[in-house]
Amino acid sequence: MAAFSSWVDGNFNLIQSVGIIGGLMTASIALFANAAASNRDAKAKERDNILTLSEHHRNLWWGEISKNQKLLRIFQTDVDVLKEPATLLEEVYLNETFAQYLTGWRIAKAEGLTTLNELAIDVKWFFSLPLPRVVWEKSKKNRNRRFVQFVKEALEKYQ
Repeated sequence: MAAFSSWVDGNFNLIQSVGIIGGLMTASIALFANAAASNRDAKAKERDNILTLSEHHRNLWWGEISKNQKLLRIFQTDVDVLKEPATLLEEVYLNETFAQYLTGWRIAKAEGLTTLNELAIDVKWFFSLPLPRVVWEKSKKNRNRRFVQFVKEALEKYQ
């Protein structure tokens, strides 16, 4: 036992270094494992968000339109909005659609599920249609100002 104590006393720096290195290695492994788990959780959340957004998108674009064919006029490029202004049904649908675009914009900024450039191209197409454009102009003052700026820039950039 005395020999062991003597050996420990003589090699204290070595034992201390091994302990520190072992602790750092254990902490590194734990950190790596937590990072990997966190990354898996983030990926799972991203997949869930994509699926949820896709479901809302599909329901909004196709579910409502299939229920009410009067909404098809929203997608027509030759609508005379002065002769035939947007109906209440069209305005409600368009405002829901604008809210969906806002959600997509927020997600694109925060999580990168889509790029802002991809979204801007879609915004340009949809917001350039006669009925969406009129309802947007009428309602944009009540919307998120940064999103309004994004729509404005998308409409200008992709002319």
